Amino acid sequence: MTDTELTLLLKTGPARLCCLAPDAQLALELAATRLRLDFYPVDFGEVDSKAACLTQLAAALGLPDWFGHNWDALSDALTELGRPGGRGMVLCLQQVEPFACREHPSWLTLLDIMEETADYWGPQQPFWCVILSTSPALLSVPVLANH
Repeated sequence: MTDTELTLLLKTGPARLCCLAPDAQLALELAATRLRLDFYPVDFGEVDSKAACLTQLAAALGLPDWFGHNWDALSDALTELGRPGGRGMVLCLQQVEPFACREHPSWLTLLDIMEETADYWGPQQPFWCVILSTSPALLSVPVLANH
């Protein structure tokens, strides 16, 4: 997908959790910038546990000191903290396959939180969780582009 196609997609929805090919990252970042959405790449390459997942997300998102490093705290942080100026955000998860396989229940919980966050913010503040992967079937995530 081109950055123009991704701009249109991010602007109009409806999916808020999706999978794209890894080579779409630059186009995705350009589309987010064009729409004035904050863009947060999160590399899961070294993530091998729930604790490491939460630590990586907290660091990438700059979560506050009160973040409790558990699923409820992540959900609270994503829904209670509005983005400056109501800009919305694109969370771009990369290299997730090893974590999704090793920690499958945690992976599914993370997906649920991302879907709940998107539902919570709705159209008032766009929230997208885009997973870059060549194995979308492995991840239980809708695919938006051919792989």
